[in-house]
Amino acid sequence: MADEKDQLHALMKAFFEQNVPFAKHTGIELLVIADGHGAAQLPDLQETQNHMGSQHAGALFTLAEAASGAASVSLFADKIALVRAAIVEAKIQYKKSARGVIRAEGKLRRTGAEIMEEFAAEGVVNFMVDVSLLNADGVEVATMEVNWRIKSNSHT
Repeated sequence: MADEKDQLHALMKAFFEQNVPFAKHTGIELLVIADGHGAAQLPDLQETQNHMGSQHAGALFTLAEAASGAASVSLFADKIALVRAAIVEAKIQYKKSARGVIRAEGKLRRTGAEIMEEFAAEGVVNFMVDVSLLNADGVEVATMEVNWRIKSNSHT
């Protein structure tokens, strides 16, 4: 079972890198894709900094989006070619200056079982992912709420 999860994680990381070139451009790395949880990390690069030397708001948004996507995809990884995933709405709150390496942790607001049950019945599902962005000291620098829509390719 662990080997299967490792293979799935590697497959989803490769999919992310190939299909989300902007996130790859920022150096974002997916760290966790499992059981309704996703994590990603933004390195401390000059290219992702703003004029004040802290992480740019756009880079932080992209990081949070990646973590929320990893949490979402953890449910649909075996169906990735059969669905379309899109963000319907996202709201970010910047709390503190984000300096250095930043890690984002995304978690589904509902259980995976509830989401999958609705998807099976309707062919489409909307759900929220909460994301916390933390600096190297574990201080929360931003939060984001992301509303995802996953739709079966066969759903009209």
